[in-house]
Amino acid sequence: MCGRYNLDFSDPREFTNRFKISNRLPENKLKTSYNIAPGQKQPVITAHSPNLLEIMLWGLIPFWEKTEKPTGLINLRDDTILVKKWAYKYLQFQRCLVPASGFFEWSYTPEGKMPYHFKLKNQTYFSFAGLYTDWKHPRTGEQIKTYAIITTSPNELLEKVHNRMPVILRQKDEDAWLNPDMVEIENIREFLRPYPNQGMEKIAVSKKVNNPFNNDPDVIKPL
Repeated sequence: MCGRYNLDFSDPREFTNRFKISNRLPENKLKTSYNIAPGQKQPVITAHSPNLLEIMLWGLIPFWEKTEKPTGLINLRDDTILVKKWAYKYLQFQRCLVPASGFFEWSYTPEGKMPYHFKLKNQTYFSFAGLYTDWKHPRTGEQIKTYAIITTSPNELLEKVHNRMPVILRQKDEDAWLNPDMVEIENIREFLRPYPNQGMEKIAVSKKVNNPFNNDPDVIKPL
């Protein structure tokens, strides 16, 4: 699974150019986050010819959810959404990019859970393959945009820490992932693969990341 990640906004121009974004959001909504946790609102990129940057809630609320305080799905397994008909609507028509600079996973040791920070070599930004939805609150009628990160089997670097990893898209595949004309499930399946471990780094970090209220550079500082 992927339950925490980070996103660097120290250079908004680099971010905008990297993801070919056409719109601009207020700068107070685009701040560096060192410890993004479920239930927070974060930038998500959708295809609107050209790309559109939107703020969404991390925790996808599916269309059938009618309770006033639903629990969102932060991750969606590839082996589930590829066989469940309810997920096809999202896979075919509501794909998105979730921009990130790194993510965290924990391994279990005799001394307790040990956090690691994973990132791509020589890349400030990359994107998770995501799905999003517009959910309507049953009482207020408010439209709430939410998203989830797709996970897959781990590569050799991740499997020593966790049995799942987020789907990280290659930069050259991002446009195709957002392409609204790609609706064939078999074609979509080809993107849901582990990222090559040779292009990634694994860094032991402080247990400060365990607390989602800790949001400072020390969270990603190597031990």
